[in-house]
Amino acid sequence: MSEASSEFRPPPALPPRRPRAAGRRPTARLDRRNASSPVDAEPHYPLDPPLVDVRIPVNAPHADATAYSRAALMHRFPGAQVGDDLHMLFSEPGKPAQSSLSPDIFVALNVPRRGTRANYDADDLGPPDFVLEVLSASTWKHDVGRKLDCYQRIGVRECLLFDVTSEDRAHSGRAQWGYALTPARREPLEESVLRNGERGVLCPVLGLVAYVAERTPPLGPRETWALTMRWHDPATGVDIPDYDQLRAKVEALRALGGGARGDAPRMERARADAAQREAQAARHEAQAAQRRIAELEERLRQLGGRN
Repeated sequence: MSEASSEFRPPPALPPRRPRAAGRRPTARLDRRNASSPVDAEPHYPLDPPLVDVRIPVNAPHADATAYSRAALMHRFPGAQVGDDLHMLFSEPGKPAQSSLSPDIFVALNVPRRGTRANYDADDLGPPDFVLEVLSASTWKHDVGRKLDCYQRIGVRECLLFDVTSEDRAHSGRAQWGYALTPARREPLEESVLRNGERGVLCPVLGLVAYVAERTPPLGPRETWALTMRWHDPATGVDIPDYDQLRAKVEALRALGGGARGDAPRMERARADAAQREAQAARHEAQAAQRRIAELEERLRQLGGRN
């Protein structure tokens, strides 16, 4: 390399930018005429076409049901693997690669919980014990068809179906129903009547009852109904609380704790008064004992004088 070719040469000066006209919107295209190098300025990339996500969005009742069920079942089974829309891999006869399904919620009672699973390999870990599918307009046929067939074939023990909008798409006649599954047959899960009069579906594998808690808005037309599900523990007779109920309980405990801290001076004064009373009582007892000893000594002297 010659000496001339290795000499540093500064880049040519850029022409001044023209001032932007008032009210003119900035262009979304990359201006390459004034870009002397890739690091001169932050480029402006085109905004068209808009970004499109491939996931199918779910409505609020669907999201509420799955979020509540995940939290409730994690609370009920703290050591088990509870999956929330996690890819479940399994093998099918005649297919070289594993198939994949994504249950809305599943519970594997004998699989230790791990928060870092990228997927759930049913061939390696075993099939889940329980699956919940929340039906929606775009997926309900798949949920009650091929997915339910796959769950039955690979060994899932129970599957609960919840029609979140109560449109009875699957013609079950109920907003919530389910099956006990074996490779050979499906047995409908039994209905259970709770102490509060609600009717739910008993899931023996979980030892819990799932029921529809309310319809919102209750007086609106059927197509506007949105159902809320709850998990009930028949052993304790109470529902597993949702997020709002847990938050209210935490706030109540915090308020109680604040009141206890506010009462600390009063409690300290009470303890001091009690200690003072105990010390005074001890002094009285000591004085009484000394008087009793003096009386006994005096009686002994009197007896000795008589003898």
